[in-house]
Amino acid sequence: MKLVPIAVIGKGNVGKAFLRQVAEARPRFRERGLDLRVTAVVGKSAGLYVQGGIPDATIEDLANGRAKIEKTRTGDGPAGGWDEVTANIAAAGALGQVVVDATAEDDARVHAEWLKRGWNVVTANKRPITGPLLHYDAILAGRDRPEAPGYRYEATVGAGLPIISTLQDMLATGDEVIEVRAAVSGTLGFLFSSCEEGVPFSAAVAEAKSRGYTEPDPREDLSGADVARKALILARLFGQRKELKDIPAESLVPPELEGATVEEFLRELGGHSRAIDDRFRAVARRKHTLRYLMAVTPSDVRVGIEEVPVGTAFGARKGPENMFIIRTRRYNALPLVIRGPGAGAEVTAAGIFADVLRIIRH
Repeated sequence: MKLVPIAVIGKGNVGKAFLRQVAEARPRFRERGLDLRVTAVVGKSAGLYVQGGIPDATIEDLANGRAKIEKTRTGDGPAGGWDEVTANIAAAGALGQVVVDATAEDDARVHAEWLKRGWNVVTANKRPITGPLLHYDAILAGRDRPEAPGYRYEATVGAGLPIISTLQDMLATGDEVIEVRAAVSGTLGFLFSSCEEGVPFSAAVAEAKSRGYTEPDPREDLSGADVARKALILARLFGQRKELKDIPAESLVPPELEGATVEEFLRELGGHSRAIDDRFRAVARRKHTLRYLMAVTPSDVRVGIEEVPVGTAFGARKGPENMFIIRTRRYNALPLVIRGPGAGAEVTAAGIFADVLRIIRH
């Protein structure tokens, strides 16, 4: 029986979904001689660390919200800070350990430190890999040294869609990327589809928030920062030496409302968003529409609103669907199109799980 210890950092919706998927899959993998053993589950205020593995019943209870980890430590970051988390994982883990980062924490140094310890790392957290180049280079150095542990980050760009692995396979086999154009924000996709149908932008934002499509503060989605991070991940994959500040993202947040409370922002948005409503009406007269897109080439990155014909792939896209159109030397006349849900706990967790299995196979 091959033992694979797994530490899960982040027990929000994605972390819980991943735990559920592991719990459901464990019996099937045990029949194949693979023991997926969760040794740590870490949240904001507490962590559970069990050398030898957390019991299956406890994992299922945590995944389904039937049990909580008692609050045993406080401080910045998960469970008292990354140093404490790292020390406790080290005590509970074993050879071949996989650490899953399902948080949105901003400490860019931790992944490189985990790799240096010989741990495999799988992340849905975009922030460490889009941090300063100093830390990004440290991640690459940890990943690329002889006998290096694995580092996988599929879920950072396409959630469960196979974007990173597809591009890595293309590059590894000698293909050359020409351009990747993509709609990668389910939130902005929903908003723009609604506006195309005549819904005022302010009303579309309120509806998206009520459906849970936005962050608690919708301005985090409307700023374009999340799209810029995804674009930076691809740009760095293609060899660009860019920082996040080098990628200007077109913001949909009116400057007058940047400092408002969330309630004030939602209440007053209608008086500041007529310009975008007018843009949708104007392009509709030309049988065009607007989409929030990113375009990444080996030398350039663009993030913002684009006008596209309604009959094209991006123009016909509706709702929160994500879409990637990949043009390479081999896929030029007929580009490769990957589309599907680019957000959601279950599909993101599935992307994480697939990365864990890739590391095990490697």
